Amino acid sequence: MNEHDPMNDAELDTLLAALQPEEREALLEEHRQLEKDLLRLSDPLPPADFVQQVMHKVATAPAPAPAAKDVALAVVITFGAMAAGLAAFLTHGAGISGLGLSFANGFLQVRHVLAGLGSGFEAVWHTAAVPVALALAAMLLTSFAALKKIGTEVKVAS
Repeated sequence: MNEHDPMNDAELDTLLAALQPEEREALLEEHRQLEKDLLRLSDPLPPADFVQQVMHKVATAPAPAPAAKDVALAVVITFGAMAAGLAAFLTHGAGISGLGLSFANGFLQVRHVLAGLGSGFEAVWHTAAVPVALALAAMLLTSFAALKKIGTEVKVAS
């Protein structure tokens, strides 16, 4: 039946010619309805709540974790950009020659800050040694307690 037979066409034409116009229209309408049904069978319509079901599954599905390669690339890009920005800031636009001078100046500034903090701590220690010692001990104990709590809550996933 896959091959096209011209004799069947002639026979079909004579049968259609023998029908009344109303019968011919009814037969054509029935043929159209059968074609629609066949199209629906080959490509069925989705259920009425299809979109809601998909959206519910999307909402309840866990978010995919970023790949380790992507995270590593993001870290490299971030630190590279920060290093380039820091270098540009420290050189003040003077190029590589200004970078060494900027680092030396930065180290001198850090030295001055540390000397100031040391003399300030020395002054506080001479005037209020007991409260400072108690505050430092409390801070140390609180830090240890927090680290212990964090250590017990961490779950190892393999």
